Amino acid sequence: MFSGLRDVEVGDDAEVGLDNGFSLVRPNEHLLLARDRLSMTGTEFADGASVSRYLVYKHEQPAPGRTFEEIHKDIKAIFQCGLMALQVLKPVRTLGIVFYSDYTSAGKFQRIERRPPMEPGPWALRRSFDQALLEMVPSTIESIQRIMKGPSAERRNAFHLLQLGLEHFHPLIAGLLWVMGLEAIFDSRNRVEFKEKLCERLGPSTRVFPDWSAQQPNYTVGDIAAHLYTLRSKVAHGVDLRKAACDRKCPVDLLGMRTSRNPSESLPYALLLSEAACYLLCQVLRKEIASPADGQ
Repeated sequence: MFSGLRDVEVGDDAEVGLDNGFSLVRPNEHLLLARDRLSMTGTEFADGASVSRYLVYKHEQPAPGRTFEEIHKDIKAIFQCGLMALQVLKPVRTLGIVFYSDYTSAGKFQRIERRPPMEPGPWALRRSFDQALLEMVPSTIESIQRIMKGPSAERRNAFHLLQLGLEHFHPLIAGLLWVMGLEAIFDSRNRVEFKEKLCERLGPSTRVFPDWSAQQPNYTVGDIAAHLYTLRSKVAHGVDLRKAACDRKCPVDLLGMRTSRNPSESLPYALLLSEAACYLLCQVLRKEIASPADGQ
């Protein structure tokens, strides 16, 4: 099973092993043969050859007696763990289309599944997925697999919500999904509890935007936690965002322009908060991965 990734720079080798059956492979003739002009648009077909790497998961032929659907479901779940390991460490753009090739004595069976491409925010694109991040991938895959096999639906849902947010085309809905992922971990009942748990988990002075550029924005967890919850509430309830400035408990101008990545670049505060939610969720999930309870 394999899918195309952009923004990955992990050296010149044609294939970089990640353990656990995973590898990052440059586009090659074998992988590109899986493309299907009938199932893909012309742009998708061309993009398949221009991605920087394919995330590939190879598996042994399963024991007989299982249906294809059973096998495919298990392999797909494992593949998603590998894909989300990359996204938790540093979100990257994806092709969206997932290819599945099965070699048997009867020949080769191919299947194409379509998901929306993952599109991280502009700040994430400031840094490629590089060698330094690569070293953390194998252990991250193993930890995510343990969480996905564990009893906590909330912890599993947090990873699913990270993926759904990256796949959503509307930035405010993506932000809502990422805050939902944080709430799945925190089980917070209100704005105050949400802020307390987020600050406790990450530290109130922690920068929201990771250090991926020399011009790292100086917003901290303590600065924006309550504002993030206000935005979540307004979007979830379909409220006019302008009304947030008159909110009795936490007034905030969500449509005011804020500096984001450099002094000459600004955007509405609501969009800055939405993008920040992605990086906060990634930070919290990395804490979950590192927790001794990840197998519980």
